[in-house]
Amino acid sequence: MGKDIFNLKDKVVVLTGGLGLIGLNYVRALAERGAQVVIIDMVPEATAKKSLDLNIERKNRKNIFYFQGTITDRAALLEIKKMVLTRFHHIDVLINNAALNPKVEKSSRLHSAGVTFEEYPLSDWEKELQVNLTGTMLCCQIFGSAMKSGASIINISSTYGIVAPDQSMYPKGFIKPATYGVSKGAIITLTKYLASYWGKKGIRVNCVAPGGVSNGQEQSFIKKYSAKTPLGRMARPDEYNGIIVYLASDASSYASGALFTIDGGWTAW
Repeated sequence: MGKDIFNLKDKVVVLTGGLGLIGLNYVRALAERGAQVVIIDMVPEATAKKSLDLNIERKNRKNIFYFQGTITDRAALLEIKKMVLTRFHHIDVLINNAALNPKVEKSSRLHSAGVTFEEYPLSDWEKELQVNLTGTMLCCQIFGSAMKSGASIINISSTYGIVAPDQSMYPKGFIKPATYGVSKGAIITLTKYLASYWGKKGIRVNCVAPGGVSNGQEQSFIKKYSAKTPLGRMARPDEYNGIIVYLASDASSYASGALFTIDGGWTAW
């Protein structure tokens, strides 16, 4: 039997924003394939433990390590890096998944999601760019500096980093802000820069642009979104696991500087 190029056994993966809807799916997929998964998220440790106990099989929890922190706190990231290297001595994969995203679901909307572009608060603009773009840069800078040949960085962009949102899809009173797309477009450019910059070291840097995920949105929104998607539906939360495993594993050993758009065809027309 040939080598399993999708095997992640003993690879150390640093994943930011690992306790969200999609992040937990990444954790499950990575741990099931033997990776040591280091999660960085903002929630208290007790809350994180409860979430992991509910969503991850017991046999895989031994491969998961949690650190509470924010990706804009350089000192905290340096301390986490020190602890990870002390325990494992290497970092093989970095997945920059954490982000602020003004979602259409009522329970997760940012307070400025109903504000027009003309009146959008500078403080919100700066906060979202700080988390989505500067936070990703800091994680690349800090954890990427410890990586060696064969390592992989996976940045998470969005279809809105490629195309503008269709505001007509959204419920009355909700406006998708420009900030999210601006920050996610910049992530694509940062990915290409780092792929070129670290290429000689053998570090691969790629970007994933996922489409919308079904998560209890209003039926009118789901219907409109699905009508604009060639596959005729929104994504399930686990449908990005495959691309993450691919990019984290040796299966993608010659992929770098690439943008993988996984959106059911949303940006195809």
